[in-house]
Amino acid sequence: LFKPELDVWEPGEHNGTFRGNNPAFVTATAALHMYWTDDQMEKHTRARGEQVGHALLALCDECGADGARCRGRGLVWGLEFSRAQRAAEVCRRAFELGLLLETSGTRGEVVKLLPPLTISADETDEGLRTLARAVRDTG
Repeated sequence: LFKPELDVWEPGEHNGTFRGNNPAFVTATAALHMYWTDDQMEKHTRARGEQVGHALLALCDECGADGARCRGRGLVWGLEFSRAQRAAEVCRRAFELGLLLETSGTRGEVVKLLPPLTISADETDEGLRTLARAVRDTG
């Protein structure tokens, strides 16, 4: 991928958040062989995504006066608030309750949900209940 004359690194320079590395490549290859040999992972991801989508739509209906909206696909979802600070408050409260979330969006106005593809239905429900409580507690 590199010209040999450009492939010169000092110790520690070759790593970073968005750079590939051998352990990641080996792990990704093993995951592809383990999880994507049939359509079960796709079905599982779609089912969990629908579960998240339905819960977030219900949560948005419940707190719609606050300007909450949701959007997503698969297991990547966002809960957007009209007041950007509210997303940070929700994430902070969710953390206090044991759920790790982060904000995104141009103003930090979105609570980002990015669970692992292997999450179970029960784990998804637990996380969604915690998120809903965090939203209610900060409302």
